[in-house]
Amino acid sequence: MTAIHRIVVLDAAPATVQARVACVLQDASGFHVLSARTQAGHDGIGNMACLLEEVLKEARWDRPDLVVVVIGPGSFTGLRTSCSLAAGLAFGYDCPVVGVTRGEALTDALSAYVTQHNLDGWLCVTAARSGRWFVESAAPDSLTSGPVVAVRQADWDAPSGHWLIAGDVIDDVLLKAPISLKAFPIPGEAGMQEIARAGLNRLQGHIAPRPALPLYVDPPEAKLPAAGLRARPQ
Repeated sequence: MTAIHRIVVLDAAPATVQARVACVLQDASGFHVLSARTQAGHDGIGNMACLLEEVLKEARWDRPDLVVVVIGPGSFTGLRTSCSLAAGLAFGYDCPVVGVTRGEALTDALSAYVTQHNLDGWLCVTAARSGRWFVESAAPDSLTSGPVVAVRQADWDAPSGHWLIAGDVIDDVLLKAPISLKAFPIPGEAGMQEIARAGLNRLQGHIAPRPALPLYVDPPEAKLPAAGLRARPQ
């Protein structure tokens, strides 16, 4: 395998709607962010290609060795945009592209904490629309999460045992089961270095394969018109 040093990271998954782009250098001492941009809102998602151009120029890279994209769960528009940009970038530069989930990006830190505190596993719970949460889970020593599910906040019950909670709704989740759940001390999204590390682990086969495609937990909200589609033009 060709040595991987220059990693482009793309993330537009959070339900809060924002775009993050970074150039991450991997060397013998670890992963280092050379340049990064964050822009909030749908304008940020629509501007991801421009943000990418800026970080590549600032890092003085003529090409990446690997593209890593966060595939979800999260914003439908953000996932579609970031995954499309990742695929196009990888095709244009003839380099590999891999996807990681929001939970997988935190796996190294979460698994270490679970092992240290002898917990049953970790849950990454993130905000969804319409009073729901997205829930990822993994057992101790697992580098990849299981299926991601969407649950209604009012109906969700914590699993039996003692679990570590990560994600962007930690405080709300703890109200459901304050005894059996333990909050991860570093709340929020994974850093760009962590996403890059998880992506490289997947490329090298340390994490089970997963396509770099949007992880749609919910079906699209678009529906056919009530009167049906227009007739084909003659």
